[in-house]
Amino acid sequence: MREGMPESMDRPLRVLLVDDEEIVHQTIGDYLRHAGHSVKGVHSAEEALHEAESGDWDLALLDIRLPGVSGISVLERLQALQPDLSVVMISGHGTMDTVIDVLRRGAVDYLKKPLRLEELDAILAKADRMHTMRRRQRHMAQTIRDLQGPLITPPLVGLSPATERTREEIRRAVEGDCNTVLLTGETGTGKEVVAHQIHRQAAGKHGPFVTVCCPALSETLAESELFGHVRGAFTGAVGPKPGYFELADGGTIFLDEVADLSLTLQAKMLRVLESRTLRRVGGTRELHVDIRIIAASNVRLEELVESGAFRRDLFYRLNVYRIHLLPLDERPEDIAPLAEHFLKSCLTSRPSEVEGFAEETLEVLRSHHYPGNARELRNIVERAAIICRSGLIQPEHLAFAETHRSAALSPGGGEGDGEIERIREALVRAKWNRRQAAEDLGMPYSTLRYKMDKLGIT
Repeated sequence: MREGMPESMDRPLRVLLVDDEEIVHQTIGDYLRHAGHSVKGVHSAEEALHEAESGDWDLALLDIRLPGVSGISVLERLQALQPDLSVVMISGHGTMDTVIDVLRRGAVDYLKKPLRLEELDAILAKADRMHTMRRRQRHMAQTIRDLQGPLITPPLVGLSPATERTREEIRRAVEGDCNTVLLTGETGTGKEVVAHQIHRQAAGKHGPFVTVCCPALSETLAESELFGHVRGAFTGAVGPKPGYFELADGGTIFLDEVADLSLTLQAKMLRVLESRTLRRVGGTRELHVDIRIIAASNVRLEELVESGAFRRDLFYRLNVYRIHLLPLDERPEDIAPLAEHFLKSCLTSRPSEVEGFAEETLEVLRSHHYPGNARELRNIVERAAIICRSGLIQPEHLAFAETHRSAALSPGGGEGDGEIERIREALVRAKWNRRQAAEDLGMPYSTLRYKMDKLGIT
């Protein structure tokens, strides 16, 4: 530790001293330099802003009264130029209202002239702590960007007409520069995969991709987590903290299961959607964010709007461009490609001698009903890869294999003329409503579609 520094500090600070009194520069400047800090003294707002534009500072000591301008306006402009800068206001004419005002506007502290050196030492130690905290926050934000950014971009796998249509809808959203997208569909249908694809293909794809699981937001801290907070906003807010919307600046924020947000948060989110601006909890400054907002829901938001559980105006703002994802049972052509993709991903993460799927296994997977959609299929494949130590994955390696094998071997379960006739009769009874026919036959809808394609029933 350098001699002269407070014991709580272990590095010199870069200090910008803004005051029109020469005596302040002499006394305070000399004291800071003697303590080992780097000090730049300026006498006007113009000089202060120039230094903020051209240099990087840890702490600014700013006189609240400067020639021709209020120090409060300079405070706001300094924060806009250097968001991580700690600003301490100094004045010999302050009132309690003034103190409250500058603290609410983002100053970290307030000192009265004549300055006492022991108070200045405490300020320096606080500025050092703030710098360390902000450095950690930047590291955290970068970590989120690294973990959720372009490096993790799951592909949109599938050969079905529905998946091809989804690819086309993604292309339209990107080419139309749509910055608000609503994804709907059952749980496990791949809404986050689509969100990643939009982010990757759109301009600014190298920006952050921040996922927010709305049901997991803390009820008491949800507003702070989304919008951030300023120092002193509530008990425990020892310093400013950016929220998810700020962390997503320049990229995409994905709001998963947006229907779980409270009505209060829905109102605040509406403002972000309309103006792309936000205000931290306890703050007064409006912060602009350049973000793409993608919301997802596994329930019909229209029904929640009618019941009063979801704001109608927010729904309209989210529903600018909607992409609906069909259940896996309604796109059976995707089952085999998805299974192959999940197996490849599984084998990449750990050594294995598994070579792939037997054709009989793929037939069993195609005929299975997937209430959990692609997520359920992935779990089945990962479990099978663990059970099958080498070679091809066989039907017996699947948790439901015996049920399907017995069904396939039961009377009427073959793929001969009797099967074709049985399916045709069910379709005629249901007036070719395939869902009703599948229900009458006692088989999943995906199985019926698969059998119709394989047997040439049209």
